[in-house]
Amino acid sequence: HNPRASSLDYIIEELLDMNCIICYIFTMIDSKLKSTNLNGVITALITPFDQHSKVSLTKYDELIALGWRGGVSGIVALGTTGESPVLSSDEWLAIAKQAVASSPTGKPVIIGVGTNNTATTIKNSHLAGEVGADGVLIVTPYYNKPTQSGLERHFLMVADESPLPVILYEIPGRSGVGISLELTLKLAIHPNIIGIKEAGGNLWRSSEIARQAPDDFVVLSGDDNLTLSLLAIGAVGVISVISNILPVPFVKMVDAMLCDELNQARDWHRLVSPLLSALSAETNPSPIKEALNIAGLNMGQVRPPLAPVSESTRESITNALNDLNKFI
Repeated sequence: HNPRASSLDYIIEELLDMNCIICYIFTMIDSKLKSTNLNGVITALITPFDQHSKVSLTKYDELIALGWRGGVSGIVALGTTGESPVLSSDEWLAIAKQAVASSPTGKPVIIGVGTNNTATTIKNSHLAGEVGADGVLIVTPYYNKPTQSGLERHFLMVADESPLPVILYEIPGRSGVGISLELTLKLAIHPNIIGIKEAGGNLWRSSEIARQAPDDFVVLSGDDNLTLSLLAIGAVGVISVISNILPVPFVKMVDAMLCDELNQARDWHRLVSPLLSALSAETNPSPIKEALNIAGLNMGQVRPPLAPVSESTRESITNALNDLNKFI
């Protein structure tokens, strides 16, 4: 009924509009994070605070730039290392936006959106999509201690609703409950669940996931100390804490391992081991923040209920950093 319907110009205009829509759809599909983009060292970013315990986006930008220069493959913002439980909703959103804005095109930006409230986790995944992130990290719901049926329900509801690909996060020491091997393999079939961050310390379990899961489902180490071992049994990368301050040696270790250069990888592992040990002495992210401060990067202190590290831990971190000074 449109009087312009018979106009050639109108028809061409409509076709061009339709073509733009089709191109946009295919662009979105092509740009969606795939498991093949998840490998190497992906930094679990700390959240910098100023002297008044306010979020410092300027320092955040500096920290992200340090990682990209050091060769990291991607970043994770707003995970536990980023002190997400003590951030306001406005701070959370500002940090998510900054992580995307500070990252080169094509480099994966993953946002930690997991909570122990399924509806909130879904809402956070949509916010991550709106700011331009590439994927979301979903930690096992903490404190609630759901059964495996409850976990399945939670993860499937999030995966069905999330506009971004989902990476599961297994860390029973923090969440109080783990995802069973059987459930992990079941969830791995979901088209929007592309991998898992393994931080439970069970190497056999991680190797079985790598062996039995579909080829497009990846295992990522969630423990810097065990990364060399996990890479040997099928992991393809690590979501790393140490790479906040020491990206180059850790990237070299992981890259060597992925290239089957075991001797080189082992040498790099031995080099960073003293710092890995020091960073594990107290609850993350207190030690890594202290390490960054000792190195002069001034990232502030952790917020309560966490506390700065003890003097003995600080001494251990300082000694390890002195040995690695040329890499910082």
